[in-house]
Amino acid sequence: MSESREKFPTINIQSIKTNNFDLYIQNEAYYPLYGGSSKARKLHFFIENIKAKGSNAVVTAGSASSNHARVTALACAQYGWDCTIVVHDKPDFNKGNLALMKLAGARLVFVELSEVKETMDHEMARYKKNGKAPYYIYGGGSGVLGSLAFYEAIKELKACYPNLNPDYLIHPAGTGGTQAGFVVGCNEMFPNTKVIGVSVARNKNRGLEALRQDCKELTKHLDLPPICESKLNFKDEWVGDGYGSTSQDLIEVINKYAKEYGLVTDITYTGKALQGLNAMLNNNEIEKGSSVLFWNTGSLINVIDNKKDLLQ
Repeated sequence: MSESREKFPTINIQSIKTNNFDLYIQNEAYYPLYGGSSKARKLHFFIENIKAKGSNAVVTAGSASSNHARVTALACAQYGWDCTIVVHDKPDFNKGNLALMKLAGARLVFVELSEVKETMDHEMARYKKNGKAPYYIYGGGSGVLGSLAFYEAIKELKACYPNLNPDYLIHPAGTGGTQAGFVVGCNEMFPNTKVIGVSVARNKNRGLEALRQDCKELTKHLDLPPICESKLNFKDEWVGDGYGSTSQDLIEVINKYAKEYGLVTDITYTGKALQGLNAMLNNNEIEKGSSVLFWNTGSLINVIDNKKDLLQ
């Protein structure tokens, strides 16, 4: 474990009593580096690897709302590394994360989604040609290092809250890496906890396939037994029209939990997981009396970006 991660506790569970279930919240918005979010937690493991490889430039990708791209840009500024963010979005600097990428001095290259891989490869080649030693990070911090961050988070949860044994762990699911860390960690330390990833973009088939692969890579890395298929729960019922889309029901759920419990979520990521949680409670897929750990992976920057929709 790196020095930076040993300096502060990163798990701080908020407990809320409701009439129908016990709600526990881990809020990554308050992760104490680079503006928070689950992506800041992941980035520590990449930073260690970048240092170990002697790299001095980073190439990654994300949308204008990407927490991963923002924390990468800020970390590169801290360590004096060059940084290219390939942005598959419009150059809208009203988006807080994109504004911070620019403020941190990252090279921003705006492309269509279909052009991301080619552009990242081009940036890697450009750095090498200029005598740099670049490091490639898939969008979202995907890969075994990103998954490992959340396996370690579950270990920390167990150490800090030994009496907490949630029936469910609910979280937003994107590319699969975060959920893989949760699944492998809970399989070892909270075997009775059902981990449910609520998709923010992908359909169920694609999401499950990515999750299987990420779990396979992580268990191999940790020399742990394979994960049973029954442990893989990826739900896509609340994707709507895709990444970043919204709906009246989503807005209402976000406002309900903010007003009743002080749980603040955004439209793009954590709100959809909350919408899924609310629906599963209403249809008794999550039984009354259950204990639920909601892992809020987003950032307050996302919420502020969504304020026009949320305050309608």
